[in-house]
Amino acid sequence: MRAFTVIAALLFALVTLPVYAAERQTTARSDSQKKEDKEVDDAYRAATRGGPASAAKVDPWSKVRPADSDKKPK
Repeated sequence: MRAFTVIAALLFALVTLPVYAAERQTTARSDSQKKEDKEVDDAYRAATRGGPASAAKVDPWSKVRPADSDKKPK
């Protein structure tokens, strides 16, 4: 039984070792790749922040609310 436990522990260690090594591996990026990444990130941020179209106020409840003339005076 003890031999089975030792063998199982060794097999588990051998199976998990490549996964652990892959997590610890880092990739070196050149300056041109870093510059390209920065350009892509800047373009993404500019696109998601919106432009003049998103600056206009949007009232999603405008069709549900009564018109100004239908409102009760206070």
